[in-house]
Amino acid sequence: MSGHSKWSQIKHKKGITDQKKGQLFSKLSKKISIAAKSGPDPSTNYRLQTAVEEARAVNMPKDNIERAIKKSSDKNAAELRELFIQGIGPASIAVVVEAITDNTNRTINEVRGIFIKNNIRVADAGSLDWMFDKRGIIKAITALKDKTTAPEEKGEVSLLDENIELQLIEAGAEDIKRDETEFSIICLPENIQNIKSALAELGFSTEYAQIELVAKNKIAINDKDKLNLEKLFEELDMHDDVESVYSNIE
Repeated sequence: MSGHSKWSQIKHKKGITDQKKGQLFSKLSKKISIAAKSGPDPSTNYRLQTAVEEARAVNMPKDNIERAIKKSSDKNAAELRELFIQGIGPASIAVVVEAITDNTNRTINEVRGIFIKNNIRVADAGSLDWMFDKRGIIKAITALKDKTTAPEEKGEVSLLDENIELQLIEAGAEDIKRDETEFSIICLPENIQNIKSALAELGFSTEYAQIELVAKNKIAINDKDKLNLEKLFEELDMHDDVESVYSNIE
């Protein structure tokens, strides 16, 4: 499995320290509402459970989460739609923007305007779908088995244990990359919770678990193109309706 660096990890997403918390909570609320359309119970809706956990990870208030779930069935609330806006950049780089909006035409026009401004050719809707798979992405680190003992007596679980990898495959992992400090796992979206449970039982702490678009093939580009695309990603991230930005950059 290819590594999940800033460039090879298909999704470029700014952290909470880089944007206003209010904007982040607004984006997460829309993400939760869209996910809740498939069912308001996180225990039976893996996509909603993942969105709720993402919100909790940035300390989004419980009331905000509950309101977002209820909004999915509120007939008086503005209708939210999920959009995927696609473009082609330098060296045939694919860029896919995931957006959630209550005004489809406005969001499409604004995102396409950002594309054109940054020399990205707008692609027909759905024309780049074949280049990506929807997958769960999980990152986990070593967790101490026993937090009550003295530091020198604490035993850490080894990420290099072959039996651990086999157990994660049994839980649904399709691909695994590991080193001495971290696991990176790709799985089907519906297997995210199974793998997180397996990791916890094995003594690992999950740092990240999201549903993303994973490029089937990655393309290497030069530093100049990387810099230009970095500016594009940052501008897209600041748009209120943009949830995620994906690419096939290596």
